This record gives sequence, structure tokens and C-alpha cells, in this order.
Amino acid sequence: MKKFSQMNYVRPDAAALKLYLKQTAKQMREAESYEEMRTAYLEGQKRLDNWQTMETIASIRNTADTTDPFYEEEIRFLNEENPQVLLLIQEMEKAILDCPWRADWTREYGALYLKNMEMNQKLADESVVPEMIEEGNLTQQYSKVSATASTIFRGEECNFYALLKHMQSTNRQERKEAMMAWGDLYQRISGELDEIYDKLVQVRCRIARKLGFDSYIDFIYLQRGRYDYTARDVESFRRQVKEEVVPLCQKLRDLQAERLGVDKLYYYDEALIFPEGNAVPIGSSRELVEKARKMYHEISQETGEFFDFMVKYELFDLETRAGKRPGGYCTFLPEEKAPFIFSNFNGTSADVDVLTHEAGHAFEAYTAAKKVPLMSMVFPTSEVAEIHSMSMEHFAYPWMEWFFGEKADAYRYAHLMDALEVIPYMVCVDEYQHRVFEQPSMPHAKRRQVWKELEETYMPWRDYDGHEFLEEGGFWMQKQHIFLFPFYYIDYALAQMGAFQFYGRMKKDRAKAWEDYYRLCQAGGSRGYFDLLKLVGLDNPFQEGTVKKIVESLKEDFNG
Repeated sequence: MKKFSQMNYVRPDAAALKLYLKQTAKQMREAESYEEMRTAYLEGQKRLDNWQTMETIASIRNTADTTDPFYEEEIRFLNEENPQVLLLIQEMEKAILDCPWRADWTREYGALYLKNMEMNQKLADESVVPEMIEEGNLTQQYSKVSATASTIFRGEECNFYALLKHMQSTNRQERKEAMMAWGDLYQRISGELDEIYDKLVQVRCRIARKLGFDSYIDFIYLQRGRYDYTARDVESFRRQVKEEVVPLCQKLRDLQAERLGVDKLYYYDEALIFPEGNAVPIGSSRELVEKARKMYHEISQETGEFFDFMVKYELFDLETRAGKRPGGYCTFLPEEKAPFIFSNFNGTSADVDVLTHEAGHAFEAYTAAKKVPLMSMVFPTSEVAEIHSMSMEHFAYPWMEWFFGEKADAYRYAHLMDALEVIPYMVCVDEYQHRVFEQPSMPHAKRRQVWKELEETYMPWRDYDGHEFLEEGGFWMQKQHIFLFPFYYIDYALAQMGAFQFYGRMKKDRAKAWEDYYRLCQAGGSRGYFDLLKLVGLDNPFQEGTVKKIVESLKEDFNG
């Protein structure tokens, strides 16, 4: 295997792949035994692994520099070809569903694998190919608009991420100016973002209607593999968050205001947890990676081996740059069985969070790829995938002195506080998307009004100190998941319930907690959400009382 920077990208031959997959589907339909059918299918999967590996390389390089015309064009090409490839995968899967050897397929690959195939038959059709291409191009357009936006702040050209660092300054005036500049920057591109989101809402609704769904909400729940629960269950979870999490968050915000010595906590104060300054990591990005390598060797033999692999093959892109897409993610190169971590370091504690959160995803993928029979089974649904990442953040707590020195305790407190306080925001984003797709023709001003109402419900402490655009409800635009990964964000909140339970276990019996966590990682996407929770004894977050029990267990950490 080569280092990522040395990996060759070659535009895959779409025509040849589509012809091969069509022939494979025919071979599968005409197969005279399970073994013959399985052999044809696995050869098709190898071709698809190559396609998806090239697609992932192109995607990483496009997000690393959204201004690069070569990879911009490659993503456009892949966006146009992917819907047809998806339909041919659907054909192959239909051959399996219609064959006389379903029991053999189930025995070897699991019931969930065939369940996913059944659901996939409902999620794509020739009639929605134009809409799927349009959606892909719109998300690419959004990424470029948000990545290239910048402003001059105190003589320095800053993008969104660079401004966030100034919003943690101990100087309140600097924090306020940074927030105002941040809000102004979103306001300047809000017209473009509104237009892009309008088109995304409409094209997503057209896809759902053409496929026979009553609403996009029904479609996206099925697409996200939510077989175990419904929108009504999610509504119940949001209510539990409002009743149990929001009051504790309000108390923590009040204590924060007292620590900072301010009469009123504004949004630009929220990121500063301690008046003397937040804990910031010690060392360059290269030094932080080396500290992380040593930490993972101490956590377990498996994590040490994993992180050595990541370092050896340079499977990171961590530095923020002009033109680089905001945010962070972990992705996967199927042919190499290799994860890749993408981020935007900005000199705050979030840089260390990347080396634990995204590394949690990467460790799971690296681990599961050795256990599951097909690379398409590496990742579970995101409510579980985020348990991997969030739990790893907590497992890393004992090593935070290496990253923050004498401020390690301050980091741990701030991290745990943030892990709790972001949950109301997550459910706010989720309810916002439900409201938008319940009324898909909602005008821009109404969307902002809805966001403002939800902020007042879930984050009653939030105050933008008179910034008109943010006060009227423009804050939703900064959440890229709304544009790129619709209805994903609630999964973080659900997963944090599991991560908090792992945190409680590790305080009592770290070895047993790690054993359960590692077992969850090994399972990959071989089972459904509720079955994976049962596998490691985690509580169902939808069950009445679960959220309350978890919140109560955290109060001792906040001296509550």
C-alpha cells in the first residue's frame, strides 16, 4: 500500500463498470447454485470496491481544495454516473432476493444484509436519476461556497474556522468582534445558501414523491436504515432532552456566567469556559499526532497497531487552508481497507477532539474491515457509528496531560460539558429539518423564524447581542449537515447516550468497558441499531427514563 499522497487517481471507466455489473446481474439470475451466484456477486463487489476507492480519493482531494478544477470536474462526473451504478447494484441485489438460496445468503452475510437489499429496492429508480445528479451537484456547490468564504479580521484573512479560535479569546471585546464578523460572513453568503437549500429541499422532495413516498421524511428514514424506530420515537427522544438535559445545561451556563464574571452570557461567551482561558493543545499538528500515537499504544495493542498504520500511510489531512471544506470527517478506501481522517486544525482543543473522535470512526473501520465479509458492511448506521467516535473521546481522558499539561482537568471538564450541552442543539437541528420538510415550500423568512423558535425552546440561554442576522434565525446556515447529510444530526445525540454509558462504565471497570467497546467495533455494520445496543448492553435511548438516568449519572462530574 502507498501513502495517500502517492495513491494514483484514475477516472474509473464508467461504461465498462456498468456493462460488467449488468452482465453480473444476468449471471446471478441464471446461476444454477448458491456457490455460482455468490462467486459472480463477489467479483462484482471487487469492481465496485475499485470504483468507490477512486471516488473516495477524488472526494478527499476535492474537499481538501474545493478550488481545484480537476477534482471538481471528477466529482461532477462521479455524481452523474453514480445513480446508474446504484441502479445496477439494485439489479444484482434483486437477483439475490428472488433466488432460491436466500437462506444461504442470510446464513453467510446476516439477516440485516438482505434487509438492506429489500429496502434498497425502494430507494432508487431510473425515474429519479436526474434528481440524484442534481442533488449531488448542489451539495458540491454548497461545499465550495462555504469553503471559499473569508473575511479580514484584525488584519488577518480568516475563514469560519479561524474566527472560531478568536471566539475563545479571554478578551471579551475580541470574542464579540469575532462573532460579529462570523455572523456577517454568513449573512453575506446567505442569499446563495438560501438558494442552494431551496433547490435541495425541492429536489429531495421530488425524489421521494417519484419513488412513492408520502414525504421526504419517510424516504430519508428508510435510506438511513432506521428500521427500528420512527419519527414519533425521535419526537419522544427530543421531549426527554427538553425535560432532562436542557435544565442541567441551563444550570451549567449560569455557573459559567458566574465564573466569567458577566451579568449576561452572550453567544460569543459560550465557547470560553474558564476566565483564564480554555485549555489549548501544546505542540504543532505533527507533535499532536505523535502524542496521539503514543496514547493509542497505551490504550490497547489494537489501537496502537491501528494508529501506526494511519501514520505510516499518512492517512490524515489536518491543517486548515484557504479553499478547504470546513468541518471534519472519516472516510474509507475499500480496496486498501484503510480509513482516512480529514479535519481543519485551528489551535483549539477541537484539534485534540479530532484525534479522538475521528480516530474512533477510523479505528472501528480498521477493526471491522478485518472481521466482516464485505467492505460494504464495515460501517453500521450512524447512531452506532457515532458511539465509536464519541466513546473514544472519553476513553482518551487519562492521557490529556500529554496534550494540555496542567490544564488537563480543565479540558476534561469543558469536554464533558460540551458533550452534554451540544445535545439540545442537535435535537434543535433535527426538529428544524422535520419542520422544513413538513412544509417544503416554506419561505426563507419563515425558515429563520422556525429556527429562532426552536432555539428558544432548546437553548433558552442563547443570545446574539443584537446581531440582526443571527437574532432573526440565521444560525441554522452554519450546520453543514443540513445541506450535505439531511437528518443525520440526531444520530449524534442518540449516540452520545451510548457514549455516556461507556464513560460511566470506564470509571468503574475500564478493562470491561474497553472489552465491550472493542466488541462493538468488531461487529461493524453486521447488525441493526437495537441489536448492536443489546450486543454490548447499552440502554435504548427512546425508552422512557433512559435520558433521565444518564443525566443523573453525569451530575457528580459537574458537582451537581
